[in-house]
Amino acid sequence: MHIVTLSGSIRTASLNRALLVEFARILPAPHTASMLEIADLPHYSEDHDGSAERPAPASVTAFRTAIQSADAIVIATPEYNHGYPGALKNALDWASRPYGRASLNGKHAAVIGGGGGTGGIRAQIQLRQVLNGCGCHVLPRPELAVRFHEAFKDGALVDPKVTELLGRIADLLLAQVSRA
Repeated sequence: MHIVTLSGSIRTASLNRALLVEFARILPAPHTASMLEIADLPHYSEDHDGSAERPAPASVTAFRTAIQSADAIVIATPEYNHGYPGALKNALDWASRPYGRASLNGKHAAVIGGGGGTGGIRAQIQLRQVLNGCGCHVLPRPELAVRFHEAFKDGALVDPKVTELLGRIADLLLAQVSRA
């Protein structure tokens, strides 16, 4: 199986991005994961939603195709002002359209992430609601809300409990996809 990952943070040195790299590293063979970039997606506009007269931009078509061809998606999000970042919302808006042919519809998904004191749990709750609204089959548990200042040192994951939970999430997601 192939899983695509999205980091809600577009910062190069993002610890949410590092969390997804760790997820890909612990994914059992022969399964694979690749990260999709969202920073260069244009702002969503229904005017450019893929009609014959106004086709979707090439970056959007490639993004949608990558999601559509994957077996599942894992999203790691930080929490900005008690919610998830606008760049991630924009990417999800593109992936949830056009109506009836959305690449997210029916996709198996897991939500993880982190940040400061709450580990980004509020952002994850909101993100789960949006993904459910997009027709995704979102893993309900276990939640992984990482307090980065405790789990990472110099950009590397050092908390074995987080690594163990990442493995559990990977196993549960792979099992969910296999049952489908």
